Amino acid sequence: MLGISPKNVGISPKTPVQTMSGSTLTDQFQDMVREEVAERRASGLKGAFREVARIFGLTERRVRAAWNRELRSVRAEEWEAVRTRRLASLRARQEHIAAELAALEEEFATHDAGFR
Repeated sequence: MLGISPKNVGISPKTPVQTMSGSTLTDQFQDMVREEVAERRASGLKGAFREVARIFGLTERRVRAAWNRELRSVRAEEWEAVRTRRLASLRARQEHIAAELAALEEEFATHDAGFR
């Protein structure tokens, strides 16, 4: 024995390590891709696949496989890139919705002032 125990290095053998399994990463990856495709589906499914592939830096085939939940594995770099781009997409959408709400508030204020 080398004389190294978990106790000597400050690691408790009973502390569970929080890791994500490959299937969890794959499921999250597929969910992110599917959500983005669903938001762009108005242009048709094939068009949505093409657009999401361009945005996420994937192939159309990879996007279609994620849509159909056929992926067996996802590389960590691929998952992180899609996550980053998905967050950017959500932020842009949030800003767009905030601008629409501000415009509506202004329009309501204009119409409301006309009735007083």
